[in-house]
Amino acid sequence: MLWQGKALGLKFRNEGTTNRPRVRLNVYSRNRLTQSYLDELAAEIIWRFNFDQNISEFFRRYSSDSHLAGPIRRWKGMKPIAANSLYESLMIYITLQNATVRRTVQMLENLFRCFGQKVSFDGKTLSVFWPPDTVAKSTVDQLRTMKVGYRAKSIMMISEQFASGSVDSIALRGAPKEVVAQELDKLYGIGPASIQGMLFEDFYFLDALDMISPWERKIMSRLLFGEHLVPAEGILRFFKEKYSEYRLLAFHYIWEDLFWRRKHERIEWLEKEIRL
Repeated sequence: MLWQGKALGLKFRNEGTTNRPRVRLNVYSRNRLTQSYLDELAAEIIWRFNFDQNISEFFRRYSSDSHLAGPIRRWKGMKPIAANSLYESLMIYITLQNATVRRTVQMLENLFRCFGQKVSFDGKTLSVFWPPDTVAKSTVDQLRTMKVGYRAKSIMMISEQFASGSVDSIALRGAPKEVVAQELDKLYGIGPASIQGMLFEDFYFLDALDMISPWERKIMSRLLFGEHLVPAEGILRFFKEKYSEYRLLAFHYIWEDLFWRRKHERIEWLEKEIRL
């Protein structure tokens, strides 16, 4: 993790249970860290790993729900986390665009090799992201040599926005959903689908379900309604009316559980949709 200009190694250890959670964190650093720095780091870790968001009401309401009973039993406690900074998440989103996982890994490794750094701790060697101004000082042509293709312009423009301070993701924490969405909309090359993802995954709005992709529409049509294709508006209305302020969290529990099941059993209709 890069925090306040320092490259850190973090090691998390589970020392609790789902109902009585407890996590131990070890922090590795090249130099001795002050107590004030560690206090600020702890506050940042609590935000990024969403330790304070209480979703017990979600479980209380829906543990017997026909669609959520199984997923909740298997995944109770699962919720969104923003392990990376907003800038770092955006770099991942951009390299995921229209690319296989292998291609995304290649692009990120090239970027890390040029702008990031490696840290070794606890027997591991991992990559640490770069600060936005490091990329902002380079050129689009230099980025293209890293085989990121058309994404070079987006990487540069967003890096410049963060480096200049025109985007302050920390100041947005706790702001109303509409305000956060408006600020995210100012990011270069970021569309409605990405904004919805960031509202959930980076700012923890559990009701940020306002659109559904064609791929998700196909899967949910079959899974929830047993039909080949239900109008997107119908699926969105189903989640809004049934799960209210938890509608995107409910969506993810159902979605993630389906693909976990696929690892353990063959679901013929799902295999056909995946091949499409």
